[in-house]
Amino acid sequence: MINIKIKTILNFVLTLIIAITFVACSSDKDDKKEKQGVVKNSKFGGTIVVAQKMTPPHLDSDKSTDWAISSIMNHVYEGLFEFDANFEPQPYLAESYEIKDGGKVYDVKLREGVLFHNGKEMTTEDVVASFNRWLKNNDAGNMIAPYFDRVEVAGPYELKFIFKNPYAPFISILGSHVSNQKLVIRPKELIEKYGDNVMSEHIGTGPYKFVKWIPDQEVRLERFDEYVPSDKPASGLAGKRVAYADKIIIKSVSEQATRIAGVQTGEFQFAEEAPQDQYKILEEDPSVEPVIVKPDGMEMLIINCGTPPFDNIYARRALAASIDMEELGRTMIGDENFWNVDGCIYPKGTVWYEENSGAGVYNNHDPKKARDLLKKAGYDGTPIVIVSGQDDKVEKYGAIALKGQLEKAGFNVKIELFDRPTVVERRSKKKGWNLHFSYFYMACPDPQVEGAWTGTNAWISNWDDDDSHAMDKIFERMMMETDKEKRFEIVKEFYSKTWETLPYIKTIEYSRMHIANSSLKGYANSCQPFFWNTWIEKK
Repeated sequence: MINIKIKTILNFVLTLIIAITFVACSSDKDDKKEKQGVVKNSKFGGTIVVAQKMTPPHLDSDKSTDWAISSIMNHVYEGLFEFDANFEPQPYLAESYEIKDGGKVYDVKLREGVLFHNGKEMTTEDVVASFNRWLKNNDAGNMIAPYFDRVEVAGPYELKFIFKNPYAPFISILGSHVSNQKLVIRPKELIEKYGDNVMSEHIGTGPYKFVKWIPDQEVRLERFDEYVPSDKPASGLAGKRVAYADKIIIKSVSEQATRIAGVQTGEFQFAEEAPQDQYKILEEDPSVEPVIVKPDGMEMLIINCGTPPFDNIYARRALAASIDMEELGRTMIGDENFWNVDGCIYPKGTVWYEENSGAGVYNNHDPKKARDLLKKAGYDGTPIVIVSGQDDKVEKYGAIALKGQLEKAGFNVKIELFDRPTVVERRSKKKGWNLHFSYFYMACPDPQVEGAWTGTNAWISNWDDDDSHAMDKIFERMMMETDKEKRFEIVKEFYSKTWETLPYIKTIEYSRMHIANSSLKGYANSCQPFFWNTWIEKK
């Protein structure tokens, strides 16, 4: 009898120990999930399917400027710095940074405990390997390479980036969210394996892991349960990221009608670029949420400043006075929900916005003034050639509207329409064209980047005179001034000089329209879609 009682007690104790151990393990597991944001919650689970307009050539951001790559791989790879909603770079994989020696040294401290998707902790050796590859292969790396000296490691989480001279835009360029310029951090071993070749394996620190890419079809991602998020509030691409969906599938769907129908039926939770003229129809559809992208882009009138008549400043000023921006907006875009006029090349509400940019010149439509300036320029009636894309509605309609406006001011105008490759080839030459509309994203990381196409002989403007040389000097000072307030004063000089000398003319700002299925919640409007902090509402 005693033996039976002892046996019963032992069984009870053993059961209790097992139960306690199970609860402890479960609790530990739940605590770990809660730390990563993966807890029992109605927001978690499911698959977000995205219909992307373009198919990427590959998924290696250092080897292409194609935005289709970063819109996918932003979920997988992260930067030392990420841009917030005000276009200001914030530490991300970096914990903090300090600028020393007058702007020549950047001390960067990394966040500790950040894990790659293979379970390895990120340290300075991974950052140095990633930086050296970026410096050599990425266009943004190429931009800073002439000014850069060396990187020094001060420990597993501390390193110094050292420049030959002060270099103010460094942090902005490291975090650049356009054209794949951002420095993303990869494991050292992955970089050693691929070197300068295009990578086909992808191991990052992001909230989603890369699973598979089927070229021209889809990319599959799945939640990284060991993800270590930032503890700062979410803002733009910066701050806390939570992977609510189990999986993200990004499909290449070139047909616009297929993308729209897929969102309406729930096959897709999100689709890029629906036509703006369907806004009112889609707005009334209860299955769809239209997303007007703001801030988005601007249409720039590029001027060939290297050949007559626009090698003359008065001809360029006559051009500016000829343009009715509102008429261009109505003609090029139509629905006023999708365009507006503003003289600053940075969006309102961001750190580089200046409300007086373009005052007295931008959208100051005055045909009489234009005719007087044209006479002062000595214009002889030689045809002005507008080179435009015949397959781009905005460019084509813009060219037609501009032709009418310029002719009222006394210009003789000819439009030449080509396919996109021919347009690019024609505008690369110094002669044979005068004007060209070109789309620019407004999400440019730093005004210094504008120097690549604003100064002497930059990009395609063929600008080379006393004014272009003066603009070069402005960019030189801007590059070396690390004090933010003082630097912004130089940026305002750049704006003022641009509207005084007119190497190009900003016309209208306009927005694309994406669409989301009504079940998709938490989507943050951005110039480039991302789907952390986003979930599918369960019915």
